[in-house]
Amino acid sequence: MNREDGEAQAAIALSAINRSFAHRLPPSVLTDSVQLSDCEYAEVMSFQGMAWEDVTFAQLEQYSDAVFWFSPEAFCYYLPGFLAAGLKENRCDCNAYDSLIGFLDRSPKPDYWDEFFLPRWPLLTADEIDAVAAWVRWLESVRPDEIFGNTYERVKDTLALLKDMAH
Repeated sequence: MNREDGEAQAAIALSAINRSFAHRLPPSVLTDSVQLSDCEYAEVMSFQGMAWEDVTFAQLEQYSDAVFWFSPEAFCYYLPGFLAAGLKENRCDCNAYDSLIGFLDRSPKPDYWDEFFLPRWPLLTADEIDAVAAWVRWLESVRPDEIFGNTYERVKDTLALLKDMAH
């Protein structure tokens, strides 16, 4: 894919993210885990009081593991910030992105989805899932060979299942 196509994919994904997540209100609780280390807690708290639109790629690089420690409400609120940060800077080289793809690389049977995934991803609306799918298409266009075989297909299947559940 040429650079212009990647930029067009990024613009489409960013527009979808901004539009579909606009209704999300800041979380009342950033984490519901009581077993965080001081370092993990500091990563989560680095987002306290921050609007998802203000999340930067530099912050993702420094605090990429926060995505594991967010409460379900905080996860859904900051997810668009994580996605948009790389789109704005045309950067896809972040551990958080590998984690997000890993979260979505699921069995096609929701009965096998784990206790981390189930309280978070099904909270997204159909429009939000479409925005995540647009981000996945962008990531696939800029990193087609950096993910294990069939991962993107499984991720897209998971998103399709989530969207069906959202209706």
